[in-house]
Amino acid sequence: MHIEKINPQIFTNEYDIMCQRLFPHSNKLYDSPFGAMWGIIEPGEISKIHGHHEVETFIIFKGEGIVKVGKKEEPVTQGDAIFIPPFEEHSLKNTSDENLIFFTIWWENAFSKKNSKKLDSGKKKYLITATPPTPNGDLHVGHLSGPYTGADILTRYLKLKGNEVFYMSGADDHQSYVPFKAGQLEKSPRETADHFANEIEKTLRLAEINPDIFVKPHFSTFHIEFVKEFFEKLWNEGKLVEKEVDILFCKQCDKHLYEAYVRGNCPHCDELSDGNACEKCGRPNLCIDLLNPTCKCCGSEPGKSKIKQLFFPLSNYKTQLKQYYKELKIGPHLTALCERMLDEDLPDIPISHVSDWGIPVPVEGYENQTIYVWFEMAPGYLSATNELIQDKNLSYTLRDFWNNQDTTIINFFGYDNGYFHSVLFPAIWLAYSEDITLPKTMITNEFYQLEGLKFSTSRGHAVWGKELLENASHDVVRYYLSYSRPETVETNFTMEEFNHIVDTNLNQEWESWLHDLKCKLEAEFSNAAPELETLSGNYLMYYQHVNRIMNEIMNAYEPNTFSPQKVVRLLNELVRIVKKFSAGEEFLTVLKNNQQRRNTAIALELYTAKILALFSSPIMPTFGKMLWGDLGFNIDMQLDEEVNFLPAGQKVNLQKNYFSKTNNSFYLQNI
Repeated sequence: MHIEKINPQIFTNEYDIMCQRLFPHSNKLYDSPFGAMWGIIEPGEISKIHGHHEVETFIIFKGEGIVKVGKKEEPVTQGDAIFIPPFEEHSLKNTSDENLIFFTIWWENAFSKKNSKKLDSGKKKYLITATPPTPNGDLHVGHLSGPYTGADILTRYLKLKGNEVFYMSGADDHQSYVPFKAGQLEKSPRETADHFANEIEKTLRLAEINPDIFVKPHFSTFHIEFVKEFFEKLWNEGKLVEKEVDILFCKQCDKHLYEAYVRGNCPHCDELSDGNACEKCGRPNLCIDLLNPTCKCCGSEPGKSKIKQLFFPLSNYKTQLKQYYKELKIGPHLTALCERMLDEDLPDIPISHVSDWGIPVPVEGYENQTIYVWFEMAPGYLSATNELIQDKNLSYTLRDFWNNQDTTIINFFGYDNGYFHSVLFPAIWLAYSEDITLPKTMITNEFYQLEGLKFSTSRGHAVWGKELLENASHDVVRYYLSYSRPETVETNFTMEEFNHIVDTNLNQEWESWLHDLKCKLEAEFSNAAPELETLSGNYLMYYQHVNRIMNEIMNAYEPNTFSPQKVVRLLNELVRIVKKFSAGEEFLTVLKNNQQRRNTAIALELYTAKILALFSSPIMPTFGKMLWGDLGFNIDMQLDEEVNFLPAGQKVNLQKNYFSKTNNSFYLQNI
């Protein structure tokens, strides 16, 4: 007999409520063909709306509330049993002043098994993008901390789950910041763009960031012609408008000013801003509406010049955008930007500028203008997909990605690029095709500061990616950048904290535990995994604790709740509790007839090491792969539905050192 009581101390947060799982049971003796758990919903709270292929039944033990199944809502109270058919979305809300306690049980029946095959026919397909960096300089740590590591980490996790995932990025050649930088370097814009695009690729490789395609527009088979055709289509369909407008003009430089060439106060938030968009509040400007504008080339106050310019009328897509935002998964800062812009009149966006750098406007009378680079990027993502298909010899077409609801598109970008990705691009794509597949999730980051100040290449206030990666392994750098990732607020990089966090967590905690486990395996088990003898009492509680952390880690890796910052902290917590567990078990080694418990304890430590290998690998790919191999696995890492114990007798060969100190930093041993 085994009695298990409701224990709030071992509850986990699942479906936005507190839960205690009973089945599947950790002890196979009590295992069952169904799942079951207790749930507690606090007053006024509601469980997360979800659906699945199993049949489910709620039994209310205490309290009252409202259950919603599909479109139907019904009041429920103590003693009620609610039967929920497979695939119906459902939730339970507590409408009382006391906790609502219920028991839920779920299982597959013939109907759900038959139909689940139809709904889940195989791997899911993901297209993940990281906003193309501007090739006016190499990547500094601030760049790496945001979209590029983020997209790579998510790509690796989704692949670990067996999905088909493609990661795209590229160089944003036609930004006005490229010729602006070229002027400072006394080089041509083409030479500048090509040089820094190559350096950016090198830095990404050093960080083990590996997009499936990195598009350089000048060398692309598709990009320039596709963008022109896209632009022409919208022009011919009347989706673009022509206006005669005033623009800023610097007489001293004989130059029309926009984007990189002008600086003034944002008309929305009054912060200093370049032309076309404000980094601080994220909103667009027309350049002409900047307050106190100055030419960034000579510092003089510009005058005005009247020209004909092409515009994209955002307001035509307000209704569609409003509907889109109901489904789009984004963070609170970006939500505020989108809703604030919708609450006001959406502006017409200038999409052509007087310039000799960029893709020429394919409209008669605009021979001296180029396509605004942020308009260019919308079709650029489509052309990059064509390039991906060709480069990887895929059996897909463009429509399989961009006109297919079975494809999940996820964008990564900094908040300063938020308006472009969340407002401008969706509207442009809808103008191109009403049945286009829009991104389902957008993952943003805030600014990453250096020693309390914004990273600035112009002021030389930066730690370059290569500089850091030459003194610390990519695993260590990715670990710390995940730890300090500016997910919802600005965060700060300091070399002192970098060294402290890496030393404290990786060297003193992770390394010391793995070394201790290595010594025990060598001394007591001839480097072979022991048999799991029993799983009850403290061992069961530890096992459940580890699994709760594992579930939280998986949740923090999922696109809609993506948080590498949380993952790293949970991995640290995993190591902390296994060290505590291990230390406690040492007291039992003096007892006679302790071998069964010892076998179980070491089996649990190896189980924890397996979890560490699996779930550190998206962030620390080399370490994760090395630990996985050292645990005796000769197959590629794959996250199955259930993480099992190491098979008894499997040979384990843990390393003496995974991390070592050097050059006032840390690197992964090349063993």
